Amino acid sequence: MEARLTTIRETLKDFRSDFWVCGKCKLCQANHVKEVEHARFWRNCPSGTRFRYEAYYASGKMEIAKAMELGEVEPSDAVAHVIYSCNLCGSCQEQCYPVKQMFPTRVIELLREEAVREGWGPLPEHKPIIDNLEKHDNMLGKPQKDRGKWAKDLGLKDASKEKADVLLFAGCKYSFQPELNSAARGAVEALKATGADIGILGAEELCCGAPLLELGDRDFFEQFAAENIKRINATGASLVVTLCPHCSWVFAEEYAPHLEAEVKHASQVLAEALGEGKIKPSKEVSASVAWHDPCRLGRRLGVYEPPREILSAIPGLEWKELERHHGNSLCCGAGGLADYAFPDYGEWVAKERVFEAEFVEAERIVTSCPWCEELLARGAKGKGSKVKVDNIFTLLGESLGGDVR
Repeated sequence: MEARLTTIRETLKDFRSDFWVCGKCKLCQANHVKEVEHARFWRNCPSGTRFRYEAYYASGKMEIAKAMELGEVEPSDAVAHVIYSCNLCGSCQEQCYPVKQMFPTRVIELLREEAVREGWGPLPEHKPIIDNLEKHDNMLGKPQKDRGKWAKDLGLKDASKEKADVLLFAGCKYSFQPELNSAARGAVEALKATGADIGILGAEELCCGAPLLELGDRDFFEQFAAENIKRINATGASLVVTLCPHCSWVFAEEYAPHLEAEVKHASQVLAEALGEGKIKPSKEVSASVAWHDPCRLGRRLGVYEPPREILSAIPGLEWKELERHHGNSLCCGAGGLADYAFPDYGEWVAKERVFEAEFVEAERIVTSCPWCEELLARGAKGKGSKVKVDNIFTLLGESLGGDVR
């Protein structure tokens, strides 16, 4: 790597004024109370709600950061469980910052970075992810040569060989998991309908590095980031469109200052196209649906309305808003790679979200995040629920007349 992506690094000590000042007011445990109608859904910290102990709420993790600085607490299995069962969903910061201007989610992220530097993080269950990234350049351990196969016969340019105005960055899960092919192909059909000149990097596309950031391994992340930025800039694209919200978050917060192209999530691009009349969904899709805000797309990037605009434009869909939505949205359970270490816990969170869909009588939960789609489907199955989980790009592609499934 020629140079560090981040020339000035934040460390846990930079947020001393946050974790020393935290007064345990409990704002981080719940939602904005005036924005949730039913008392059943006031809680919003997954790990705190599940484990019912102060340490698992953001306020407890702030106390851990303070105690570790004072030498009152040493790294242990118990501390690691607290730190890595957090979903990094950002709900605590959503509640805390407007009132007290503190960054509890950032403190937890930096606790993980400190754990990695000191050698007690991440957890053994996370090792396969890191090994796959080292050996295969993707977190799933799949052959890189197969990364672009999902787009076969879609007529997309090979952006590593010829210039395209729009570079579509699919991400690891959309690229390699067959059950997500319909969503990726639906997004392409919709983007092509706008008249966009689209290319993909295929086998030259690397993991965005989001899993490494979430686990706290920033050194390894920066290697992926530097190489990705180099390859993306070499395409000469003017716009990079991401499918996965985790890629979107990394691109927006880490890559953007170093990229020569604008970056948008596909839902933003397609909502704009709808508003301009470039695409017009016409095929009816009969279902009652509720939109699940992915944490990285919603709370992290503030992208709330574009997906709702897309769903509202699809004929036949009956709109249901979940009790916890927008900034109050509940994590699916996969955030922070907590599900990889604690699958029973991840599914527990997913089941709660499925219950919420049942509560508002939605037949389908719709999202754009492959992590959310996978875990919510697992939660529905584990709960024995009739609620189905679908992807917004699949629904839009179908409504535009595409054969995407």
